[in-house]
Amino acid sequence: MSKLSIKPIKFIFGCLWLSLFLFALFSWWRSGISLVQVPRLLSEWLDDTGLFRAALIYIVIYAVRPLILLPATLLTVASGLIFGPWLGTLFTIVGENASANVGFFLARWFGRRAVASHASVRMSRWDGKLQQNGLVAVMTMRLIMLPFDAVNFGCGLTAIRHRDFAVGTFIGILPSLVGFVLLGGVAAPGVHNRTLVLVLSALFMLLGFGIARHLKQRERMAGTHP
Repeated sequence: MSKLSIKPIKFIFGCLWLSLFLFALFSWWRSGISLVQVPRLLSEWLDDTGLFRAALIYIVIYAVRPLILLPATLLTVASGLIFGPWLGTLFTIVGENASANVGFFLARWFGRRAVASHASVRMSRWDGKLQQNGLVAVMTMRLIMLPFDAVNFGCGLTAIRHRDFAVGTFIGILPSLVGFVLLGGVAAPGVHNRTLVLVLSALFMLLGFGIARHLKQRERMAGTHP
């Protein structure tokens, strides 16, 4: 497919994406639902659909979530409330990784070529460093819990290899993902020893920051030794 034929497709898709986002924003404004109510309402909506169907719907919603910029944290917490801490972790791993890769591909398809063609010399050098150390860079950004969609879209605009992004995301999101799912799981029915679940939630989040600090120290030491 030629470059001339790709541009109209991007324009049409961009218009559809913007229309979907504005429609979702308008619908949410009309509903009067606050963001903090989303986990509970989603739980009530999926409660009677059966486990397999509810899990599938949840994963699909999470995967397409970047199109309307629904906060990822809300869906992560909701999974613990809907499915409990253990199944919620499993389903969120699938949905959140799918969501991250959708956001990455959208940014790469829409804007990578334009960014690369207009980058300054300094930006090109920085881009090259990201390409060489993409795995560690993505892992660190995930571990310190930088805004989820900002990392997805931002990495898509850089020269980071998709493999490094995908693997770095899969590993890097695990501590915070488990922490937030467990946080939602505290309120799930049938969960015993809620205090233990809450403590584990806090420990997993702290674990992410600890690993990120270790990676930064290793990178700093490697930079001082040729």
